Amino acid sequence: MKIWEGIVLGFIQGLTEFLPVSSSGHLLFFEKLGVGKESLFFNICMHIGTLVSVLIVTRKTWVPIIKNPRDKTLLYLFISTLPTVAIALLLKALAPTLIDGAYLPLGFMVTTVLIVCAEKLHFDQNKGLSVKSSILSGVFQGIAVLPGISRSGATITALRLSGVDKKQSADFSFLMSIPIIVGSLILEGIDLFRCEFTFPTKDILPLALGTITAFVSGCFAIKLFLKIIKDKSLLPFALYTFIMSIASFLLLSK
Repeated sequence: MKIWEGIVLGFIQGLTEFLPVSSSGHLLFFEKLGVGKESLFFNICMHIGTLVSVLIVTRKTWVPIIKNPRDKTLLYLFISTLPTVAIALLLKALAPTLIDGAYLPLGFMVTTVLIVCAEKLHFDQNKGLSVKSSILSGVFQGIAVLPGISRSGATITALRLSGVDKKQSADFSFLMSIPIIVGSLILEGIDLFRCEFTFPTKDILPLALGTITAFVSGCFAIKLFLKIIKDKSLLPFALYTFIMSIASFLLLSK
């Protein structure tokens, strides 16, 4: 991997991980364009970068929760993780071609529809988080394992449809990403050592720069999205993923 490829892919990973546009879809799209190559170890490095970014930027949200185990948010977070893990494992076992990006254009289009639904069909009842909203957001997050479907877009849509306001939806969506990223790191680490891993010494600089770039762009993306969701529309993201759907369709049809 070249140095510029590591930096570009790190930037894409960090930026798209937390914006409602699908990081997995973008990485797969650029891979199809010949930027970088599929690498399990590189994926792990990118996840470490984004994990550190979300832990740092959202520390004022999750630190008080950890300090107060009786906070129901911790329970809702646990509940939301269960259907996500179940669906992700089922899809990996029963439909691996879906996860490999065989339907990438459809995934981007699903994200477009989700964002439109979040903006136009939401119910501003200020119900707050509940078991029902946690389960629904967990199911949507599980479906978002498919490339092109945005995790943040899917979870925020589920929460908005459940009557949770935009700010709390965004905060909880970012919290939901933490156990999922940690889980991905564990599973990818297991897969890495199963395939007799050899440290890629030639790629150490692109990997390091890519990880740092993923961290920096991840911090920027979270802060940007939290500002946008307060009083701005998410529809521009819907337009963007619609364009990505068309572009990926044209790319894959060649």
